[in-house]
Amino acid sequence: MGMLIDGKWDASADRTMVSGTYRREQSALPTSVDDQILAELSNTQNRFFLIASASCPWSHGAVIALVLAGLKHTVGIQWAGGPRREGYGLLPGGPIPNRSDYQHLHQFYTATDANYTGRSTVPVLWDAHHCRIVSNSSADIISAFDATSSTIDLRPAGLLDKVDALTQHIFDGLSNAVYRAGKSQKQAEYEDAVDTVFRTLDELEDRLNGQTFLFGDSLTQADVRLFATLVRFDTVYATHFRCTRKRLVDYPRLWRFTRRIFQIPDIRQTVDFDEIRYGYYINDGDHNPHGIIGQQPQIDWDSREGLSD
Repeated sequence: MGMLIDGKWDASADRTMVSGTYRREQSALPTSVDDQILAELSNTQNRFFLIASASCPWSHGAVIALVLAGLKHTVGIQWAGGPRREGYGLLPGGPIPNRSDYQHLHQFYTATDANYTGRSTVPVLWDAHHCRIVSNSSADIISAFDATSSTIDLRPAGLLDKVDALTQHIFDGLSNAVYRAGKSQKQAEYEDAVDTVFRTLDELEDRLNGQTFLFGDSLTQADVRLFATLVRFDTVYATHFRCTRKRLVDYPRLWRFTRRIFQIPDIRQTVDFDEIRYGYYINDGDHNPHGIIGQQPQIDWDSREGLSD
């Protein structure tokens, strides 16, 4: 896995596995985005950049929020990916100034804190003027993009607590639980994680009875975060992460929900199934020692079945 220890990359260090179970570390950096940054996000060019991986669901949620908020012309996207020899590497090209100074994501962390200890994760909102990470929390980055936009309202005031609570439930019961299943080194931990995943999917399937999105007819942050996990489910979670009990396409309402969001203009361009498969099969877990990349399932993402215009 590898991580930074006192500002130095240690390829052998890994704090995510504890007694055969996967535990996601909390960031050691402040993650909230202050009001001054919020005021400048939408009208300052060549300063703020979103560093994201096309394989990562947390990155994906932030990219979707950026696109829906209409910030593509002010906040550039720098893609990270490839084999993680020192964690995420930056892919060739990209809009970040002084791009040649940064080859690995962890260099942005040590530019922010020379003695940083922890994993170097995506997404990252980078301030190129001050050479520092503004936030590496997908939730705070999504909220920041939402707060600057006049076109979307992913966290409506009247539903704020409920949206945040359901978003956390989706994280615990699904988005993080698939990682617990896929990275588990103990049968009991795997069984518990898989039970959690499908219990949560069953609950969400029931919740979507008679409504378009999780809170009715309007898209919220909870929907964005759920979509970023579900769009990967049959491709890597049901296969590489061994969540084999059911597929997304076996849940009629969740499958309809995911296709509906996928078919929103500009959203399908944020989904790269090749990068998703590569990112997981090559880099995640030690149960694919030969680096074989599984084929993409035959799924009709353009199907309009059950969708009304």
